Amino acid sequence: MRMPFCPKCRSEYKEGMRICPECDVELVEELPEEEVEFVRWKVVRKLPNAMVGNMLKSLLESEGIRAEIRSLTIPWLDGVRSSWSEESWGELLVPEEQFEQAKEIVDEYMSHVGEGE
Repeated sequence: MRMPFCPKCRSEYKEGMRICPECDVELVEELPEEEVEFVRWKVVRKLPNAMVGNMLKSLLESEGIRAEIRSLTIPWLDGVRSSWSEESWGELLVPEEQFEQAKEIVDEYMSHVGEGE
């Protein structure tokens, strides 16, 4: 017999156990394959620094929009840009299907703080 697994927390347990002590769910012989989510990211705004990036990311997340920050600097070179042609510190990205809503929120917010485009 195989060792049982918890389908919720994915922990492996000794043979003979039937319930996960952490999750209180019935153990299974095999874990289901994890689904890999493919996200097509789109740049909403170029960022001047990490502080603005984190502020805008939090704003979008508070509106239920998934957001990521991509730094365009090389950390071990004290902020040197990864491309000489790039002037911004980084980029704020959102899933393509949430782009229009995210852009509207970010543009409106930035217009109120005096940095509108």
